[in-house]
Amino acid sequence: MKEFIQQNKLVLVLYLLLLVAGGILVLDIPKAEIHLFINQYHNPFFDFFFRNLTWLGSGWAVAVLFILLLFKYKRVAVIYLAGNLLITLAVQGLKHLVFNDVLRPAAYFHGIHPLYLVPGESMHMYNSFPSGHSATAFGIFVILIYLTKNPWGKFAWLTLALLIAFSRVYLSQHFLIDTLAGSFIGTIGMGFTIYLFDRYFPEFLSQNPKD
Repeated sequence: MKEFIQQNKLVLVLYLLLLVAGGILVLDIPKAEIHLFINQYHNPFFDFFFRNLTWLGSGWAVAVLFILLLFKYKRVAVIYLAGNLLITLAVQGLKHLVFNDVLRPAAYFHGIHPLYLVPGESMHMYNSFPSGHSATAFGIFVILIYLTKNPWGKFAWLTLALLIAFSRVYLSQHFLIDTLAGSFIGTIGMGFTIYLFDRYFPEFLSQNPKD
C-alpha cells in the first residue's frame, strides 16, 4: 500500500485538494444555491456530452471493466470486484438506511424553483446522498491509476472521474455534496481494498497481476 501511495502521491494529493476545496464550498454555501448556479449554464453540446458520459459511472461500466481486466489482469480483477462490492454496500447502506429521506434536485426544487432538465433524461427523485455514480467512477479511478505507469495517464483518469461526478450535478440527478461524498467513498473503498489485500494476502499482489 505504501508503494501504491508513493507511486500515485501527486494525483492523490490533487484529488485531496479538490475534495477539500469542494468541502469548504458546500460548508460555506447552501447546496441549493450551488446547484442553481450550476444549473443556469447549459447548452446542447454539454447536454449530449454529460448525458452519455454519466453512463461510465454506472453498474454497466463496472461489469465491462471487470470483464476486460479478466483478460489481462486477473488478480487485479479480483481486487476490483471486491472493492466494488465494498463501495456498493457503503453507498446503498447510506442511501437507504441513513439518508433515505434526502431528496434529489428535481424533487427538492419542485414547486419552488424551475430547473433546466436535459431532454430525454429520466429524473430520479429520492435517495440523493451519496452519489453512486461518483463512487463508482472514483473506485474505477483508483484501480486504473494502480495499473497505469504514465503520470499523465493517472491525471487523465482523475479528470475523467471528475467529469463523471460533475455530470450528475449537470444532469440534476445529484447535488454537489452528494458527488463529493460519493467520490470519497469510491476512493477510500477501493484504496482500503488494495490495503487489505496488501496486508493479508501479500503474496497475491507480489505475483504478476496478469496471472
